[in-house]
Amino acid sequence: MLDLSKVNLSQAAEAGYEFELRIPGTMEPTGAFVTVRGEQSPTVKNYAKRKYQEFKMKEAAARRRGKEPEELTLDEAEELAVESAIVRIISWKGITEGGKEVPFTKENAERILKEHTWIREQIMEESSQLLNFQSK
Repeated sequence: MLDLSKVNLSQAAEAGYEFELRIPGTMEPTGAFVTVRGEQSPTVKNYAKRKYQEFKMKEAAARRRGKEPEELTLDEAEELAVESAIVRIISWKGITEGGKEVPFTKENAERILKEHTWIREQIMEESSQLLNFQSK
């Protein structure tokens, strides 16, 4: 029998999953940990819906003006990727710069995820893995 209360991926995805950042290439552990929401979390799903609606509204507005919808610029695509990763982060620990701990704030996350795309990629990868959010 399937007890849906024990397989609530949405709830587990919202609670988060902690993983250790690894250096690309070597996969060496860094001692820095990020807790992320999964793609199935209500927060991430609501963000995706909101972005979709924004794009649809821009398309409709362009068509009303008799124009084709504009493609995303590279800068806009980068901003969207960073924003999408930030909405997934619940917290982090062990991230330092110049020996000083960098607290998790939206501003710090935005700067770090723009400068260090490998961190953003790991956040998105871990968030997308359903197995990370299954009850143990």
